[in-house]
Amino acid sequence: MHLLEGPPPPSLAQALAEFEREFTYPLGPGSWFRIAHGDDYPRFFRAMGRAGCFVAQDEGGRVLGTLATAIRRLGLPDGREQPAAYIGDLKVTTQARGGRALFRLARAAQEWGSGEAQAFFSVVMDGTAATPERYTGRAGLPAFAALAKIVVLRLSVSAEAAGDPVPFAADTDAGERCYRELSRGRYWSPGGRPQERSEFTPAWLLDPAGAACGRLEDTRRAKRLFGNDGSELVSAHLSCFAFSEVAAGAALLWAAARRAAGLGYPALFVAVAEPDAEAMLARLGNVRLTVAPATVYGAGLKAAIPWNINTAEI
Repeated sequence: MHLLEGPPPPSLAQALAEFEREFTYPLGPGSWFRIAHGDDYPRFFRAMGRAGCFVAQDEGGRVLGTLATAIRRLGLPDGREQPAAYIGDLKVTTQARGGRALFRLARAAQEWGSGEAQAFFSVVMDGTAATPERYTGRAGLPAFAALAKIVVLRLSVSAEAAGDPVPFAADTDAGERCYRELSRGRYWSPGGRPQERSEFTPAWLLDPAGAACGRLEDTRRAKRLFGNDGSELVSAHLSCFAFSEVAAGAALLWAAARRAAGLGYPALFVAVAEPDAEAMLARLGNVRLTVAPATVYGAGLKAAIPWNINTAEI
């Protein structure tokens, strides 16, 4: 059992890369992707907070399973924040699923983060075969339940439509204030170190009237996605996306997608809470979209409350 908080040695990094190729995730009807975390496997989780990645390896060096935990800030519906444990990257090979790999991973994560958080959550793409209620509530993991639905959107924009929407530019303080205010009544995703995962400098965008906001970034320093055909799904992400008016949210999304295209990113990922999805899709009109629903699972948190989730952290 390995605990990774920084880059693993080269031999383990190679074993992890081979392990990750075995797992795919749904991305809308008929599409899937796989993940590559690169040579610094925990970097993606460090960008959220204090992170520990646990790796179970057999005597021959083959990786049997992984589990990552990030102790991060979570925004509450009343505007306050609390520490929460984000659980991600739980993967166990088919051959190891009847053994003790899951138990050992869960126990190691529990001991590492013991006492730091009383709330736990994860995000799972709909269509994933094994969902958290099947493997939590035992082996040291709290029992997770479905808390809310989100819809992941991937907007594709041609290079001809690229542009720099100057009126939407904002400084970090203004963006964070707007995000906090527009997220009232929801769980939300503050803080983190987006520069840890993003190849370009993260930039806040703010509707001039304060009716929508978001932070444009990417994850290519920490995680890359590859599609059905093996090519990389080069995409930016609009994190900290929140809005009080659907029209303003849609306009900000379009501006973010244009700016991403101008930076060489032909697509933009963003997540919206399921109750907002239908109205947002209607506003986006003819933009080429991939629509992929997902579910937020957790423990120690209330159900049936919308979530503002960052796709750069899923």
